[in-house]
Amino acid sequence: MTFEFDKAFYIKLGRAGCWEGDSIHNSRLRLGWRKQSLADINAGRWPVIAEQLQREQPDKQQVATTDLNRLQDIALSTPQDVWVTFHGAKLWWSRLAPGTVEEDNISKYRVTLDGWHDTSQSGKLLVANELPGKIAQLQGFRGTVCRVREEQLLRRVLEGTRSELASQIAAERVRLCGQLERAIAELHWKDYETLVDLVFRHAGWLRISVLGQHAKAYDLELREAITGDRYVVQVKSQATRADLDKTIQDFSEADYRKVFFVVHSPAADLANSADIPTHVELVAPSHLAALALNAGLSHWLEEKVA
Repeated sequence: MTFEFDKAFYIKLGRAGCWEGDSIHNSRLRLGWRKQSLADINAGRWPVIAEQLQREQPDKQQVATTDLNRLQDIALSTPQDVWVTFHGAKLWWSRLAPGTVEEDNISKYRVTLDGWHDTSQSGKLLVANELPGKIAQLQGFRGTVCRVREEQLLRRVLEGTRSELASQIAAERVRLCGQLERAIAELHWKDYETLVDLVFRHAGWLRISVLGQHAKAYDLELREAITGDRYVVQVKSQATRADLDKTIQDFSEADYRKVFFVVHSPAADLANSADIPTHVELVAPSHLAALALNAGLSHWLEEKVA
């Protein structure tokens, strides 16, 4: 579904965001302009308000004109406009209900149409540090209200849809993962062990020890540097569900935060396994290929199969 709007605005809710929580909780868009009367604003007496603002800042006529324009943006906004702000490291959006500017003991305000929302139409949480930079940078705007110029980009964010370029990149990543999975299938067993070691050390975990090493399997014990959580990685050239069950018995949830069971060539009964405990994760070749890509090891694999 397309997210339609006529105009898009960013608003900073109070000095240093002091009205953010109240506005979002009470479904209001709070604004300042405390020296301007509700009667003048709601009657549209803009020449009167313009004169007031110019008297307030006689040496800053352009600022006074800007303040007047932004107040008009809020007072005249319709439900066809969209308003965005930031609070709690998330982007929030709303539309204003038909009606006039009101006032309480906190500030002037407009009532929103159906509250503030921190998710897109597709249900994606609008986390600020996951937004496109051209939208996230609105947080640094030093004024109170501004028009969002990147309307198409904001529309896509609020829809929760991806750009054509992003979709093309994702398709290329899927294709490359398939090629890396083929490369992994060609690796010598020792190279396969090395790849697994590189993938997990890339995650930032410290390798404490190699618990045991023999012809067909070895175990890595890893530790997360900050939390101290312990992990174990068991690597198998071939394995069945019975092999996985033995690993589950050998490495308890009480001792390890996670057990990774990495298999080069899983048997059918293992590949289709269900009811695996939550502290155990089966890493099949396709999963390992994705991890290798994320770890930047595609060139390493390329050289190994060259």
